[in-house]
Amino acid sequence: MDRPIRSRSFNPDSPPRTLLLLLPTTIDCEAFALWCEHRVGCDLVEWATNMATGEEECRKNQPRLLVIDSSIGSGAVERGVALLREQATHHLLVLDPRPMEYRLSAILNQPGTSYFSRSAPSQSLVVAMTGMLLNGRRAFDPSIAPRIRHTELGIRLDTPAGDRSISLLTAREQHVMRLLAEGRSVKLCAEMLGVAESTIENHRSRLMKKLGIHKSAELAVRAIRDGLL
Repeated sequence: MDRPIRSRSFNPDSPPRTLLLLLPTTIDCEAFALWCEHRVGCDLVEWATNMATGEEECRKNQPRLLVIDSSIGSGAVERGVALLREQATHHLLVLDPRPMEYRLSAILNQPGTSYFSRSAPSQSLVVAMTGMLLNGRRAFDPSIAPRIRHTELGIRLDTPAGDRSISLLTAREQHVMRLLAEGRSVKLCAEMLGVAESTIENHRSRLMKKLGIHKSAELAVRAIRDGLL
């Protein structure tokens, strides 16, 4: 564990503001930890630069807030959600280099999760993290938050008029899009997912229609633009 930044005396009138950072580099962790201590007012900040160590520390210390940068490793966000579900942390904050709608859509209906990009205004993140630490209040990147709607079927992300957002795709369609954009054939995708080739063809047709894509070659361009690759 690359961890401690330092701790201060806990305020008995409020829950300790304990924070665990899972970021890709030690320099990143040190800088973010100091920022959190001075701007957010954390009581204790720890960190790790790999998921395995971070998961172990999270289960042991059960921080009020777990912050995961998606670039720390493949499947990092899903593993963070798993820690939240097993109550190893009170709240999960996912960080992306830039707003990625498909990632937000995947966690939108998971209680106790928040989402920000590193391009968000720092003061917005300060206010958001304070709310997460004190009362578990969810918060979302200001560039996306106005489009979040509560409906009878759950929370969803509105698509701007005229935009063919990747958030329109189902989780399976996003998965198929990623595999195809990586250059895999329909046959190989079908084998990997354990389905018929016709099923992959149907997924491809639907997702291309939703996104307004007319050529298969455009899939990779959109996948890169929207953060799937």
